[in-house]
Amino acid sequence: MRIMKGVELPINVLVLVAIAVIVLLAIIALYFIGWSPFGGFISLATLKNIGCSNFSFNYACGARGATTDDIKFGTNSYNVNNLTALCVKYFNVTTRAECATVCGC
Repeated sequence: MRIMKGVELPINVLVLVAIAVIVLLAIIALYFIGWSPFGGFISLATLKNIGCSNFSFNYACGARGATTDDIKFGTNSYNVNNLTALCVKYFNVTTRAECATVCGC
């Protein structure tokens, strides 16, 4: 009668490899659906720079009929939905013209 002690190690390794593959596939799936543990952390300066760059370059600082209200933001941790709201809440301005000045226009 043969005792098969050598079979135990490969089975344990296969189980560990299977678990690792499942975890890796889950992480890849979360990445492709847009989840990120760092996704909600954007700095205030970065948010302002994104909005001001969009206002300056795409809307020529309002010369094309747009205002800072037209520069929309997605979901962010500062709870502002456009450039005007960002300027009023964090840069102590009260008008769209002052907000444009904050952007360097």
